[in-house]
Parts: sequence; C-alpha cells; structure tokens
Amino acid sequence: MKKQYHLSNGCSFSTKKKGAGSCHQILARLYGATDINLAKGGRGNDRMVQTTMQYFYNNPERFKDTSVSVGWSTPYRWDFILHTQLKEGSGSYVIRGANTEFDWQWQTWHIAKKDPPEPGKFFLKYSVMDRGMDFELMHCVKLYTQILTLQYFFKAHNIPYVMYHALTNDCPVEKVNGIKRPQLKILRNQIDKKHFYNFEPSDYGEENIKMQLANRSSPEHKVFVPNKDYTQSQFEYVAKNKLHKGPNDGHPSPEGHRQWGQLLWQFVKKNGLFPN
Repeated sequence: MKKQYHLSNGCSFSTKKKGAGSCHQILARLYGATDINLAKGGRGNDRMVQTTMQYFYNNPERFKDTSVSVGWSTPYRWDFILHTQLKEGSGSYVIRGANTEFDWQWQTWHIAKKDPPEPGKFFLKYSVMDRGMDFELMHCVKLYTQILTLQYFFKAHNIPYVMYHALTNDCPVEKVNGIKRPQLKILRNQIDKKHFYNFEPSDYGEENIKMQLANRSSPEHKVFVPNKDYTQSQFEYVAKNKLHKGPNDGHPSPEGHRQWGQLLWQFVKKNGLFPN
C-alpha cells in the first residue's frame, strides 16, 4: 500500500504533543498516515495559510499523497514576518520540525490586549480604530477570506482536507453591529461546510470569545463556558467537558485531544473526505 501523509496546521491547540499527540496526530493515526505538523503556539491564521501552501510548493511530491487538517485560530491574532531568521532552539521562539524548512518565520501581535496599552505598544490598534476601523466586521471578513484561501487551494490541487475551529470564532451571516452586510453572507456561503466540522457558532460565542481572550493561565482566571450541548470549537468542547489542562488553562488535556481527534475522524468518514 502506498504510504500516506497527513499535514496539520494551527496554533498551540494543534502543536505536536508528546505521548498520544494532539488531535491532528490522533486523526493521522486513525487514518493510517504519517503526520507532518506545521502548528505554532500563539500564532494566527495568516501564518497558517502561507505555511500550508508553501509546504506543498516546497514539496510538490506531497500533492498526490497528503491529506490536511487545519485548526483555525482567532483573527484577533495578527501575524507578521520577522526580518531575521530564527534558529532552532532560540528561546521562546523555538522552531522545530517541518517549520525549519521555511526561509522566513512569523511572529504575532494580539489586537485585543487589555486597555490601556503600555507606552509605545499597540499603536496600530489605536491609530486604525481612530480612523474608523470596524473591529468586528474586519475580523469576520478576515476569517472568511483566510478559510476560503486554503479551501480553494486544496480544491485546485485535489488535496483531501478537513477544517475546524480550534478557538471560538464569530461567524455572522449578514449583520454585524446591527448593520446589514449582505455581501458578508455571499462570502460566508462560499465556505464548504462539508469539509468544516462544526462551522456554525454556538449560542454563547460572544461570551466564549471573551473567555478565550482572558485565558492567560493566571490564578484568578477560571476556564468556563456555558454551553449545554453544541460546541463550535475545540476550546469550547474541552472546557464544557472538563477536558482542559487545568482550572486556569483552557488548552486541551491528552483526553481532550483524543476525543476531539475521534470526532474529527467520524466527521471525515461520514463525509468521505479522505481517500480509502
């Protein structure tokens, strides 16, 4: 049987874990494929889009034998490319595995940091909002565009794939901040939900996004989501089912990764997303 590979990408919810692995490694193992992991903690979706496409361009032989899983982060994280090449083992910015193949590396700043900003920091947030930036609409359009970019890339190259929300995201239909945006619905409707596990937001999306933003593993922060049934994201699922690392840390426990990986595998099989 021809060897199969599985490429995975995301933020810290998707990085390769010791032992059983993250939900991506569990999915790859259930499928019988060798996992290639590009995830990086604390990074956003722009990096995810570019590194996923770049990996295939760098390794064209993988177009024919590789499936993909993508755990979308939050569009509140804005990625930028560093002017220096980071070396493996360079402190908190350690680069490992397949990520070392790239000529440039990404860093991220978070547009939703607490007020007030430290002197000289987060200037962009305040300057663009002073000029009329629609904060919520910007992030919806940004997320939909990022998803569609990879969706069309995968379809153009006949790459089997599955996507999901690692972190909770707001996915409005046609209205943001009480203003109708009919073109937003047109953009949203292009997303192939057959390849996207639990795309629709939960009833408590706004509250859960605030919970995510507060999740800094501080002693006073307690991880909790009010979901009773449906969960949109892996973040919501592990918090609801008490499968996060600890009372102050919303990252999935090993069992949280195992269960989410099983759910992804069931979704993949049900929709026939990966070749037999």
